[in-house]
Formats: sequence, C-alpha cells, structure tokens
Amino acid sequence: MRIAYISFIKDPWGGSEELWARSAEEALKQGHEVIINAVKLNVPSPRLDAFARMGAMVQYRRGFINPAWSRRERIFRKIILFIKDRLSNPFGELIRSNPDIVVYTGAAYSMLLNETIFNPLVRGWKPYINIIQVNSEYGRPVNNEEALWLRDVYEAAASNVFVSVRNKETVERHILKALPYPQNIIIGNPVNLAYPDQIVPFPSTEGGFRIAIVANLLVNHKGQDLAFHIFREDKWRERHVSLHLYGSGHDEHYLKQLAEFYGLVDRVHFHGRVSDIRGVWAENHLMLLPSLNEGTPLALVEAMLCGRPSVVTDVGDNAAWVREGIDGFVAGGANIHAIDEALERAWEKREEWRSMGRAAHDRAMGMHDPVPGKTLLNLILKHGRRS
Repeated sequence: MRIAYISFIKDPWGGSEELWARSAEEALKQGHEVIINAVKLNVPSPRLDAFARMGAMVQYRRGFINPAWSRRERIFRKIILFIKDRLSNPFGELIRSNPDIVVYTGAAYSMLLNETIFNPLVRGWKPYINIIQVNSEYGRPVNNEEALWLRDVYEAAASNVFVSVRNKETVERHILKALPYPQNIIIGNPVNLAYPDQIVPFPSTEGGFRIAIVANLLVNHKGQDLAFHIFREDKWRERHVSLHLYGSGHDEHYLKQLAEFYGLVDRVHFHGRVSDIRGVWAENHLMLLPSLNEGTPLALVEAMLCGRPSVVTDVGDNAAWVREGIDGFVAGGANIHAIDEALERAWEKREEWRSMGRAAHDRAMGMHDPVPGKTLLNLILKHGRRS
C-alpha cells in the first residue's frame, strides 16, 4: 500500500509528529510505500532526513512563514504564497504520487490553511485520516462559514483520530457537529523513553527544588511567560527553587528577554531541546505545564512514566491523566491566578513529590498505549484496503 503522510508542523520536529512517524516507521518495516509531505523550512529536519534514508519519499511544499520576520516581511510572503497557490497547487507533487490513502496531522482547524488538498479529499479523491493533536478551548477560533466547511472535512474522513477526548468535544462544540465513534477515535501519542516501566531515581533536594517545563518555547501554546510572571513574586524568590526550560521555539529570544526583565536570570535556566528524557528527570523534581491549549502532551506522559508529579492546566486531557493531590496538581484555568494556586498546593506538599511521582508512574503505565504507531497503522491499512 502507498501511504501518504502530511505534516503541518512549522518546526524541524515536535511531539505532535511522533504518532504518524511511528506509524510510518512500522509501515516501512512491513514493506509499504511511504510518502511524507512536509513544509519546507529554513533549517533541515534530521528526522525527515532519516526517513529518506529508510526509503521513504520525502516531499517538501511551500508555506513556511517565519514568525521572526518583520510584520511587513510576513505580509509580503503571505501575499506571494497566496498568488503562487492560485497558480499551482502546493500539494501537486503529492497528488501526482497517487497514494492509496492520505494521513494528515495538525491542529483541529489547520485544514482551513490547506484547502488545496482537502477540497479534493472531501470530494472523494482518496480516503483520508485526520490526526488532531491540539485544539483551542478559549473562545471559538472559527466563524460559521468555516465551521460548515470543517463539518464536511470531518464527516468525509475515513477516520478522525484525536489524542485527547477534550479536543474531540471542543471540535464538536465549535462546529456544531457530533463526531460519534467508531469513525472518530482516541489514540495517544507514543513516548520517547527506553524502559518506560522503570522510574528514574528521585534526585537529591540538597541544592534546592528544580521545576522543569518540557515544551516547545511557544508562549501562545505552552504559556511559559505565565510561569515567569508567577516566579517573579517575592514568595517564590524567597524559596529554594529554580525553573528549568527544555525545548526550543520561536519565542526563545522573547523568553530570555522576559527572564531578564523580571530579574530571573539566576533562577530560570534554558537547556535547549534534549533527547534524553530520562536524563531530564534525573535532575528535576516536578513538571510544570502552564499550557493555554493541549491535546495530551507527550512530555506529561513521559514525566509521569519517569516518576515525577506534575502541575498542569485543565486543558486538553491533562486533568484526565493527573489526579489532584495524588499524582499531581491541576490548575482550574490557564491563567496566572489558577496556576499560582496550583503551584502553591504543590509547594506545600513538596516532601511528598517522591511518593506522588510513584503514583504518577503507576497511573501512566496503566493508561498509555505502548505501541500507538502500530495501532494507527492498523487503522490506516483497514481504510486503505477499502479504496
């Protein structure tokens, strides 16, 4: 079978790519043809290069707008892209490849930015599966006309795969369309851990408590700036605690400036993107995710499997994984007041973080799918064979 995967990510890689990637790796092992269609970035993606070496056909399409560019430059580039898209389909190479089935990964409404592939898909060109990695719960980011089009996109799909129940329910609310099972299903993201059954030993607290945020540096998604606002307060300055950020992204420069602005350069540490997740949790005691929107964050599941409690906002399926006061703490909203209150509850129980981490590990072991890539591939093969 010839399987085409479409990625919408605007970074070289991210946790949202892992589910389709594991499926693609398994497909290649089983002898299927794999096409990967991704946005051409200004930096190469080592993971996509690795797929090419494995035998996948990697295609790049135009569409990248760098947030670091000036506003005038971004507007100019968008106009040029608009004109080019009207002259030729950016997905033309994919269409000519004639796959048996198409698998799309993106945010809940990112299809609106890719109408040139979804219009033929909705009309029945090929069966397709949507993988929805994230949704925005605050406000309604689509208008009525867009919602009508999105209903067709979701209804015509062979299957819609959500990584969280909350994301599915939010889509239903926004587009006024029920998405019943079994066409619409939940498959969790895979973890990047060797030996997920083994807890990482809890580090010493003699040097102080270390709180880690493991996430792309994108404040409109992950909310790191909210954490900085909280940690500038006197009560946190007086405590023996430091904040450690693991990840990269377009807001790295802003966050470093914000740390300086708030006088936190000695308490907030940037470690960049890391691949050794167990190494992260060998040095840190608590996970913080002050996210404004989520699916089911891979970093949360990995932290739990490593035996660390978490403080999370109640977005996506965070609260379905983290039980308040048992294996973590849940902020009632993605705002400074709610996150600060949750952090305060966590701080009061800091001597229990080790035992709460063990509870988090046990819960994650019982909830996560150890082979989600195979689960997704089985779904792909099921629908692809019908075409």
